[in-house]
Parts: sequence; C-alpha cells; structure tokens
Amino acid sequence: MPVLFLGSLCLASQAWAGGAARTDDDDPAVNAKGVVVNNILAVLRVSPNSAGNQCLKTLDEMRRVQKQLDDEETAQRSFDVGLLRDVLESDMESVIASCGRDARTACGGGVAGQNARLGKICNQLSELDSEDQGDDLQ
Repeated sequence: MPVLFLGSLCLASQAWAGGAARTDDDDPAVNAKGVVVNNILAVLRVSPNSAGNQCLKTLDEMRRVQKQLDDEETAQRSFDVGLLRDVLESDMESVIASCGRDARTACGGGVAGQNARLGKICNQLSELDSEDQGDDLQ
C-alpha cells in the first residue's frame, strides 16, 4: 500500500506541475470550467492525499489535451481546434466530477479552516454540489 500511495503522489505532482486549467480560452465555457477546476486544485494542493486515482487520471488526461490545444493554437495548424476545445471541456467536466468529490471531502476534513481563500472555495464547491451535482457551473 505505501508504494501505491507514493505512486499517487508522484502522479499528482505530474498532473499539477502545469499549474492550472485554462482560463484564457476563446470559449467562455472552457474558461468557466477552468475556474472551477483551478479552485478544486487549490484545495487538493493543500490536501494531496485526498486526490483519488480517478481524479489523478482525469487530471492527467485534461492536461494532455490542454497541451495539445496549446500546441495546435501556437502552430496555427489546420487541426480542428474546436474539436480539441470540446474534448478539453469534456475532460474538465470529468475533473470537476471526480476531483470535486475529493476536494469536498478535503474541505470536510478541515482544509476550509486553513485560510479565508480555501474557506470561500470550499463553500463554493459545496454550493456547486448542492445545486445539481456539478452540471451547472455558472
């Protein structure tokens, strides 16, 4: 079990190494989801042990697609950037669902009390959950 835990932490470090989800996209839906993902990551950075395997997998996939989108936009290639944005948005929804649960667990475990910013994020995450299980991000 310690090896699995250590592996999870290494994967978490890789997934979070890029820092944040996109919030500078031309698509407002991607930006809105990026804000929610970044809030979730802020909580999980304080409590990395709360991130489960599914969360780590979805984060890794989101970062891969985000990098691919960045590369395509920078190179101004003819690849369907709109398709990549759709995939990124879907990946962000997966991160919000899987990692959001983990972040809310961390919030319930005391992370919210560490500082005012985390307290505010935890309140937003619990409101998001109570609204309709994360489907409505606005």
